[in-house]
Amino acid sequence: MKSIKLFLCISISLIAFASCQKNIEFNDEISKPMVVVHSFITPDSVVTASVSLSRFFLNDTVSFQSINNADVAVIVNGTLKEKLSLIGNGQYQGTYRPAIDDTVKLVVKVPSMNEVSSQTSFCKPTVINSVDTTKISQDSYYSSTTTDTLALVSDFKINYTLKFTDNGNEKNYYKLVVHSKEHKYQFIYGHIIDQVSDRYFSDLTDVNNSTTNPITGIITGENTNTNSGNKYNVFSDDLFNGKTYSLSFDVYYGLYTRYPSNQYNIDGDRPEKIEVFVSLQSISKDYYSYLKSRSASGGDDFFSEPVQITNNIVGGIGFFGSYTSSNVVRFDLK
Repeated sequence: MKSIKLFLCISISLIAFASCQKNIEFNDEISKPMVVVHSFITPDSVVTASVSLSRFFLNDTVSFQSINNADVAVIVNGTLKEKLSLIGNGQYQGTYRPAIDDTVKLVVKVPSMNEVSSQTSFCKPTVINSVDTTKISQDSYYSSTTTDTLALVSDFKINYTLKFTDNGNEKNYYKLVVHSKEHKYQFIYGHIIDQVSDRYFSDLTDVNNSTTNPITGIITGENTNTNSGNKYNVFSDDLFNGKTYSLSFDVYYGLYTRYPSNQYNIDGDRPEKIEVFVSLQSISKDYYSYLKSRSASGGDDFFSEPVQITNNIVGGIGFFGSYTSSNVVRFDLK
């Protein structure tokens, strides 16, 4: 009797495992490439767009392909304003600078492909009332891999408090942007040369210069203690609608490492001056959802649920977003 029960259990298990293996066939429409458009615009700046083809996820032999023969039209308030010009590698650029009251539509036509389009308008900019800072030195020691002694790591953290007033007549969404310029002066050929290195903190609108250095402490939903999973520093006015709010966050600056075996053996050049620029971008709900979903999709957790990235391109894939920037608060870190 026991042997019969054991046989039945094994048989059921084998059937169950076999049922888990199933070949899924994708038809031509699903695996066919689609037009991908990405564009982020702001008032008083020319319109740019990136156009490419999607790649079917099972096709490892095909790379992402830029589209260099697209017709990209910019329609402002229902009227054709201009056609963007190709500047190379699927990147298109125009000459028109939208006004804050404009409604801008992109219409992209690619030979033998479906026409794709998207439309956006601008949010009213907010005003930063003040930015206060507190510097905290964080010198520490760690075991050096090059010497038998400890190495001194010199760095510091800046705590920021940004105060602004939210518009209570509408739902608002924000994106925090911090940009720093590190100045290092060198005497070369009889002249003092100011070498400037830019450092952007997760600014999607400048992806070529962005860095993964985190900004910590900004709002994530109802949790004001961390911005884990919020790499683009976005937040809504859920907790302070219509109020003057003090946004607290901090940024880490690493300077150099000094090895005790040689006081002149320094890993990393210490900048003589750091300029910091802080601003708030006012973004739409769609843009907020796009950045939240894009940030969540970059998680490394093997067991995490798949994330559908927000898409607003009709007939294609991608996102067309707009933003307005607040006044920029600038100060120096000596």
